Amino acid sequence: MFKRILVAVDGTPPSNAGLQAAIELARDQKATLLALHVIDDTLPAVGFDGSYFPPSYFDTYFKAVQDLGRKILDKAMSAGRTAGVKVEPVVVRSRTQGVARVVLFQARKLKADVVVLGTHGRRGLTRALMGSDAEAVVREATVPVLLVRGPRRAARKTPRPA
Repeated sequence: MFKRILVAVDGTPPSNAGLQAAIELARDQKATLLALHVIDDTLPAVGFDGSYFPPSYFDTYFKAVQDLGRKILDKAMSAGRTAGVKVEPVVVRSRTQGVARVVLFQARKLKADVVVLGTHGRRGLTRALMGSDAEAVVREATVPVLLVRGPRRAARKTPRPA
């Protein structure tokens, strides 16, 4: 049924859970896995104190995140190969569009049959303040979207103050 499975990877625990689910689905469906890493380039040019960041800062930052993206995709490709799944790596910059928009665009461009996303499963105020790329993808996707909740955080060892 699914021949091209797009999975967004960023190296976080929820993303890794999504990657594992996508690998299992790709193996079951004998599908190609399209591992997408989005470089979010929506950095502010002005710091909190009103100072401007020099251009060299952005050059250094983008080189570092591109290197990190390559490492994340290398791990995804290795995990896919180990499972016997064909993996095609895709790296794109968001160009200030936001990660959700890029995922949606790449799903159409790459002709994905399904999109797999890891999610933090945020609720309430945290979700309202931080937003949810996964939610935006689900709302606007033209193909099925599989959301995989990442591992829950371990319970606190110290009690919260009353």
